[in-house]
Amino acid sequence: MTLMEREILEQSSVLKCCLEYNCDAFEKLARALKQKKITNAVIAARGSSDNASTFFKYCFESLAGLPVSLAAPGINTIYNSQLDLSDSLVLGVSQSGAAADVMAVLENAKACGAVTVSITNNLDSQMAKMADFHLYCNAGKELSVAATKTFTAQMFLLGYFAAYYAQNAQARQELTQVADNLYKLFELKPAIQELAQKYKDLDSLIVLARGINYPIALETALKIQETTYINARGYAASDFHHGPFAIVDKNTPMLLIAPAGASQKDMQEMKQKLMNVGANIAVITNKAELAEGADESIIYDLDGSDYVTPFYNVVIAQMLACYISLAKGLNPDSPRGLKKVTITK
Repeated sequence: MTLMEREILEQSSVLKCCLEYNCDAFEKLARALKQKKITNAVIAARGSSDNASTFFKYCFESLAGLPVSLAAPGINTIYNSQLDLSDSLVLGVSQSGAAADVMAVLENAKACGAVTVSITNNLDSQMAKMADFHLYCNAGKELSVAATKTFTAQMFLLGYFAAYYAQNAQARQELTQVADNLYKLFELKPAIQELAQKYKDLDSLIVLARGINYPIALETALKIQETTYINARGYAASDFHHGPFAIVDKNTPMLLIAPAGASQKDMQEMKQKLMNVGANIAVITNKAELAEGADESIIYDLDGSDYVTPFYNVVIAQMLACYISLAKGLNPDSPRGLKKVTITK
């Protein structure tokens, strides 16, 4: 078994440890933000952490009603400018806690009195120590280069905090059930391996989703890029209707992340439009009718709102990336040209 697959399978226990460790931190952070009367949130991250941050943007905006922007760290590190973040919650997200450009955003925030939060998998990191509050992934050491368990831990911390701050008991309850539900996805291994065999000779792949699952399209494409070297690209289905649709013709490989819920109508319409031009379509869904007419499908038997289906969809995507890599005779644990910690400024 590869390290990547082993770490995918650890995610159920990781999410439980993640929630248990951070219960007090959620309460203290929420109290501080209420006292501060923040008007917005700014979040700085790179790579997979950036995709987890986009998940937070959707969750926090829809649950708490406050705008979230994704920082451009180059404003601080390239242009040496400082932003007025005094009324903001500023979060730095990094698995290693070593991202220099993310720390530059946090330093800017601290200088003007913002509430700062770091989210890392390293309690001893500089980032963990510099912020006002730290949320700990508590995922154990991640050995594979491709982030899996640390990504879902970041998502969980960000999504659960959004629900906690917004005092949304239903979303919190749903999120606490995700860990146990993940076990059901691991039973899909044979079906995912079968799709991986069909995808191993692809040169390119387009991944589409909508709403809170949009960052999962981005993360799916990233995992496939780094472990299989397939030119995978993730889009929001709403954006893909515009210019990008012109690249689709007969047999263009398309992967649709289309769970039941708020975005299903839009994804159904996109699937039909792709079928009309003869694209080769695979669908990841928890509703069989959303896969009707597709060439391939991975159907999982788990219900839930848009706040939890991203976890199910990304675990399937992680498994798919891992098994495509193995089907190609590659090692998903050590992608070429990459290392576990990448520091950018």
